[in-house]
Amino acid sequence: MIVMIFIITGYSFIGKSHDWTTLETIAHTIKPATSNVWFSVINYYSLCAMTAVSMAFILGGSVVRIGIAEKGGTRGGLLVGLVVFIAAISIFANLDTVKDADLPILAIANQIHPWLAYIYAITVFSLIFNTAFSLFYSIARRFANGSTKRMRIVIISVVIIGYICSFFGFKDLISILYPILGYMGLLLLIILIYGWLRDRKDIIMEKLFRRKMLRLSLKKHSPHKNLSEKERELFHTLGDISQADTKSLKEDIHNEAKEILSNTETVQELKDYVEEHLSIDEEVIHQNINILQEQQEESKSTESSKDRPIKKSNINNNEVK
Repeated sequence: MIVMIFIITGYSFIGKSHDWTTLETIAHTIKPATSNVWFSVINYYSLCAMTAVSMAFILGGSVVRIGIAEKGGTRGGLLVGLVVFIAAISIFANLDTVKDADLPILAIANQIHPWLAYIYAITVFSLIFNTAFSLFYSIARRFANGSTKRMRIVIISVVIIGYICSFFGFKDLISILYPILGYMGLLLLIILIYGWLRDRKDIIMEKLFRRKMLRLSLKKHSPHKNLSEKERELFHTLGDISQADTKSLKEDIHNEAKEILSNTETVQELKDYVEEHLSIDEEVIHQNINILQEQQEESKSTESSKDRPIKKSNINNNEVK
């Protein structure tokens, strides 16, 4: 897809001149998805974010090291932004011939060569299928609650609903659903930004905790070092106070450590890798461990104090009966 978009962009601009004033006039005759063209841009961006975020949660959550997930999201976002930008300017450059097309890029590809249009159509279909599958899968995962049987029922149901909706026509669906989903995506973005600002410190600490756990796991699995009892206890403590599932996190950390060890041949290579990719602040980690442990103890004591009156009232009720 990316290669074909670049080919189409090259066809649109290399060796050609465009009457930008005329193209601008044609652009004003096209009704935007919303009342304001700039808000349409934000609306479309929000739509893209909403369709990607469900799968991003699953994929990002499966990555042990938060820093890698952050880099992957940033680079992927920049690449998608670049592709959307060059696709947009290519469409604008050919606006006089594709303004009424359901798929403008496909129409431009057909101008280059019919075979390129066939290849592009198959690619678009594959991308639509991939997007639909990821969305259906993420919905099924959310509502299945770990049940394979329930997941199958949910995914079959949403696939049938999606298949029925596909008969309404691509252009009609786009004109109706894109703005609605864009508004929903905008709301989702606001919630995500608020959550990130509110929990930013916790995210940073989670990153440091996992780095420390990975350091300890590397030491455990390394043939050149031994893990002390105190360090073993610290590893389990970090797993317990983590936001992730403790058992799964520990297993993933150990698997990540084994993979790192298999890719480093000497002790010096391992040391350089740890210093470059797993830098931590020991003092900050231990301070926050103590704070989190105190908070957990307070929450446990609060819950137990809430349970006591309930138990007492139950006893009284039984005595009355």
